[in-house]
Amino acid sequence: MKTAGLLLAVVLALTACAHVPPASDGLDLAARRTRLAALPGWDMRGRIAIDTGERAFQARFRWLEQPDSLKLTVRGLLGAGSFEISGNEDALTLRARGESWSLTDPEGDLSARFGWWLPVGSLDTWLIGLPDERYEARTRVDGSGRLVALEQRLWTLEYGNYRLAEALALPRTIDLQHGSLRLRLTVDTWNPVAAPTSALN
Repeated sequence: MKTAGLLLAVVLALTACAHVPPASDGLDLAARRTRLAALPGWDMRGRIAIDTGERAFQARFRWLEQPDSLKLTVRGLLGAGSFEISGNEDALTLRARGESWSLTDPEGDLSARFGWWLPVGSLDTWLIGLPDERYEARTRVDGSGRLVALEQRLWTLEYGNYRLAEALALPRTIDLQHGSLRLRLTVDTWNPVAAPTSALN
């Protein structure tokens, strides 16, 4: 009995030592937005799971954000193959299966091709834990100034947890829902970048 009690005490002590406090940068949403806006760009990589209500698939993604352009690459998307979207939100180019298409109405054109809505115009802010300032939004923020839930543009987002990157609290997991369409993003890495897109692999 004494041995069992001792083992239990050791396990509890190790559990307490292993507890990691929530990632907090001491900033509120406005201050974090200002810090992020001052960066010349950022590079995010991770995984995405998509459930359209009729089919589900998974892939890996990379989002490269720069002041006047974005580049989204998705690889291993079952049923749709890999694709790349690049340009600015008003004039994007979609490349897939060795072909390319100019998207003059990016979200509408992408929805027509994919059969589901990819809100590419707002993802650059949603991915870094901020609402899109151009649209009305309902938000819920925790005691550490981090976005926990967001309702915007007929989408509902829930932020599962955060990590510190470059002294900034950034989302690790995001669940997005629009009707029967569900997306789950898991961010593996996030880094600021200063080099032009052409200099990056």
